[in-house]
Formats: sequence, C-alpha cells, structure tokens
Amino acid sequence: MLWLFLPFIIGLLAGVPISIALALGAIVFLLFSPFPLQVLTLQMYQSTTSFPLMAIPFFVLAGDLMSRTGVTFRLMRFAKIIVGRIKGGLSQVMIVTATVFAGLSGSAVADTAAMAKVLGPDMEKEGYDKDYVASLAASCGVLGPVIPPSTMMIIYGATINVSIGAMFVGGIIPGLIIAAFLMITTYIIATIKNHPKGDSEFSLRILFQGLKDGALALIMPLIIIIGIRGGVFTPTEGGAIAVFYSLLLGALVYRSLTMKDLVESLITSGITAAIIMLIVAASNPFGWILSIEKIPQAMAQFVTGITTNKLLILAIINVFLLAVGMFMETAAIIVLLGPILAPIAYSVGVDPVHFGVLMVINLTIGMATPPVGVCLFVAAPIMKTTIERITKSILPLLGALLLALLLITYVPQLVLWLPSIIR
Repeated sequence: MLWLFLPFIIGLLAGVPISIALALGAIVFLLFSPFPLQVLTLQMYQSTTSFPLMAIPFFVLAGDLMSRTGVTFRLMRFAKIIVGRIKGGLSQVMIVTATVFAGLSGSAVADTAAMAKVLGPDMEKEGYDKDYVASLAASCGVLGPVIPPSTMMIIYGATINVSIGAMFVGGIIPGLIIAAFLMITTYIIATIKNHPKGDSEFSLRILFQGLKDGALALIMPLIIIIGIRGGVFTPTEGGAIAVFYSLLLGALVYRSLTMKDLVESLITSGITAAIIMLIVAASNPFGWILSIEKIPQAMAQFVTGITTNKLLILAIINVFLLAVGMFMETAAIIVLLGPILAPIAYSVGVDPVHFGVLMVINLTIGMATPPVGVCLFVAAPIMKTTIERITKSILPLLGALLLALLLITYVPQLVLWLPSIIR
C-alpha cells in the first residue's frame, strides 16, 4: 500500500491538485501490481457514468444563475424585515440569508463568498469588525452543503448507494439547527460587543411586500425536494428543472439575467462542475484499490475490535472527519472514506441516511475550521483581512457549530424524522 499512499502524499505536499495526486498514487500502485494500467482509465470512466452524478453540473449552474439574477439581494431584504431589528441585526440577516441561499447554491464556498460580498460592506459601515464579518461568513458557508440541494449529498448517495432524496430531506432540520445555534451565538456576541440593531420600520405591508419579492426564490428548493421525494422526477431531472426555473426567473420574471451573464455562468459552472467530476473520477481508482486490498474491512475490524459502543464510535468518526475536512477536498474525502467509514457506522446500528448527513456536516465544518479551512481562505481576501486574525473571531462560532453537530449526532431523529414523513 506504500506504492499507493506515498506518491499521493508527496503530490499533496508538492501542492499539485488533489485529483492529480490521487491519480498519481493509483498509477504507481498499478505499475508495481499484476493489474494492467488500463484499470485506471476504466475505473475513472465508470465513476463518471453514474446517472445521479449528472445532477451536479445542473445544480451548480442553477445556483450560479440564481446568484446572478439578484436573488441574494432580494433574500437579504426579506431577511432584514424579519430579523433586522434584533440586536446585532445584520449578523442575524447574514445567517437567515445564508440559510435560504444554501437551498439555491448547495456550496459552502459560494455561500461564504456571497455573504461576504453582499453584506460585508454594510456590516463594516455599521461598525462591525471585519475579522468578525469574515468569520461569520465562513461559518454561514457550512450551511451550503447541508441544506438541500447539496452536491456533496449527491456524491455520497451515488458512491454509497443511499437515497439522495432522503438525504436532501434529512438535511433540512440539521441545517435549521445549525442556523439557530449560530443566531444564538451572534446574539450573545452582539450583546457583549454592543452591535447595533437595524433601524428599518416594520409593518405587515412591508412584510408582505418582502415575502412577495422573495417568494419565487424560496419556492425552488421546495419544488426540488417534494418532486424528488414524491417520485415525480429523479435528482438529475430535478437539477435540470432547477436550471430551467432559474432561467425563467432571471430572464422573464426579474429580467435581470443578460446574455453576458448567461455565457459567464455557463463557463464558470462548467469549470466548477469539471473540477468536482475530475476529483470524483480520480478518487474512484484509488478507492477501488483500497477495496481490493480489503482496507474497509480491515478498518472496520480494527475499530470494532477496540469498541462496539455506538456513541464512542460516532465520536471517533466525528473527530477524524473534522480533522480530514480541514486539509482535503470534500468530494475526494466522501469518495475515498465513505466506503471505509460507512460499514463501521452501519455495524453498530447507525442509519445510512443519518450517517451520510453527519459525514457532510463534519466535512463542511472542517472547511470553516482554522488554520486551513477553505472557507476562511475565501472570506479573508474579500474582507481584506488575514487567516490569523479570523481564527480568533471564529472560535465562538466554531463552538456553536460543534454543539449543533453533537446534538445532530446523538439525536438521530433530527435527521430521520422528516424523511420518514415525506416519502
């Protein structure tokens, strides 16, 4: 196995893209094994022919189109009406906006960048420290892959053969819990630091107008979830419907989507989807080698040999995934470690949907965890600050995320209740 892991680790340390590092490890292993080198191309090709994975470019494109149509600003205005007058109003607005936008983007990086760009300047003008704003944007990014639709859940479902629709529905309550914990924490911080309230007036007429303005954007995630769980369409078809709905909204309803925006969106989304699919493709031969070497079975036997306590095993897996999530691409971790960790969790009675949602939450929290969480690197340059300065500001928010994770880990019905109702 050294022929597999050593080139992979050297590639990562050298700074090459993770997809290239994964492929490099597989190539060197095959050169020193009885298997032909053609296994690499065969495994890479087979991984990308999975029908559910076709949903990824559709949802990536739909999220990008939504952001270009001005939906983020409409959602922000609606959030200001609801929570803007609370202590630390703009902090609450960012969390509520990110929660709704997560149902459109499905991406932690996109959520982080959108929140920092849209709300960051206004928060600075009202006296919020830019390090705090950057840390809050990175924390809100965690919501992106948790609240459906989620590209990470699509990859997990396609890799481990778990219902993607059930995972989508299972992520709703955990996403709302994470948002609630962040809102409580920011309220406490606002009280301590005396962050200002919003001064916008409130009335039923203003509330109705804001709801009317953002309603069409709020409907899209509901259409996708109900359609998939109701058997009306598959996740892939749901992605295509999301793109059509985004085009309809931007071109005919809001009339804010130009031809230039459409071309740029196609190019940007194509590149993003290609990067994700290349990682999935390169991870597959790596995972296949682990499988033929019986690494998942050996790991399961090793862990269950230490303990068969369900609570303890979940704690060990959580800590492991949080650490790995800081250093590696989420899609690669799911494809590589999903087949190893899932059997361990299943062996002690963890539900497949519960574990899939847990894995996604762990890895996305890792993306906001110092010192190398990718969401921090996205937020820092936008807010013109540094990772070192963000690290101190994000610690209370990170504590809130971990508390939410503990609750979701040890109360599985928070994940499983809604999928059991919406079938």
